[in-house]
Amino acid sequence: MMNLQSFYIGDHHAEVTMMLGAQEKTAKGHPAVVICPGGSYMYVSKREAEPVAYQFLAQGYHVFILNYSTIGSAIEKEGRTPTRDELYQLAAMVEDDKELGSEFPTPLTELARTMTFIRENCHEFNIDPDRIGVAGFSAGGHLAASLGVHWSSDWLKEAVGIENRWFRPNFQILSYPILDYVLNKEIAEERGTGDPKFMEIASRMIYGAVPDEKSVKLSRLKDYVSSDTPPTFIWHTMEDQLVFVQNSLDFAKSLDEHRIPWELHTFQQGEHGLSLATELTGKVNVRASRWLDLMFTWLKVNL
Repeated sequence: MMNLQSFYIGDHHAEVTMMLGAQEKTAKGHPAVVICPGGSYMYVSKREAEPVAYQFLAQGYHVFILNYSTIGSAIEKEGRTPTRDELYQLAAMVEDDKELGSEFPTPLTELARTMTFIRENCHEFNIDPDRIGVAGFSAGGHLAASLGVHWSSDWLKEAVGIENRWFRPNFQILSYPILDYVLNKEIAEERGTGDPKFMEIASRMIYGAVPDEKSVKLSRLKDYVSSDTPPTFIWHTMEDQLVFVQNSLDFAKSLDEHRIPWELHTFQQGEHGLSLATELTGKVNVRASRWLDLMFTWLKVNL
C-alpha cells in the first residue's frame, strides 16, 4: 500500500507530492529520489512527474515530486489548471516588476528544502540518508543539476538558511537537460532554429525581465562542477531542437575533468520532451526508451 501525501514548501507556491512505496523496514533504508519535471520554468509537466515516479516506486525507491514555483503552479494553487497555450499568453503579459517565484534561485532553494525535509525524516520514512538523489527533465534537469553543483556553496547555505549537508544529493539523473541558457540561445541563433518568442519567455521565467549578471553566471552549470558534484547519469537525443545536446556534452566534459563518476547516453533520434518515450507518456521512441533500464542498472552500480 502506498502512502500518498502533498504539502507546500518554501515561501511561494511550491508543492511536494510524497509517494512512499514499500513500507517494510530494511536494514539500510530505502533509496529516495526527488523528481523535478520540466516545463521551461513556466509550468511543471505532468508527463514527467507521476509516470516517472511509478517507475522508481517499482524499483523500491520512495519518491518526492517537486512542483516548484512557476506561473503555472501559482495558478494551480488558486484551484485551476491552465492550458499550455494560456500559460504562454499569460507569461508574455507579465509585468516587468512582478516576481513569479520561478526566478533563479528560488526553485533551487525549494529543492534544497525538499531534500532537507527528506533527510530530517529519513528514520520515520525508512530512507537511507546516503542514497537520496534528484532526477530532472529539461528545465527540471537544470534545477536538479543546479543543486548538484551548488549544494556545497556558501551562497546557497545562506539562501536556504540550513547547513549544506542536509541538502546534499547523492546522485543526479539529468534527462535532456538545459544546463547553459546562454549556450542554448547561441546555438539556436547560429542554426536559425528554435522559437525566439519561446526563448524570450524562458529567459523571463528564470531571470526576470532584466537578467541579473550574477544569476546568469551561476546558472551556467558546467562552470561549477567540482569534486563535490555527485555521480551523474545523463541522456539526450541528437534531434532535440529545443534543448541542444551540446548542453549535455559540455557538462559531461566538466564532470570528466573533475573525475566525477558519470554516464552519458545520446540517442540519434527523438524530439525534445520524450519523458519515458513510451505510449504511457505520449511520445514513443523505442530506442530512447532504453534510458530507463540503463539508468537503473547505473544506479545499482553507484549506490
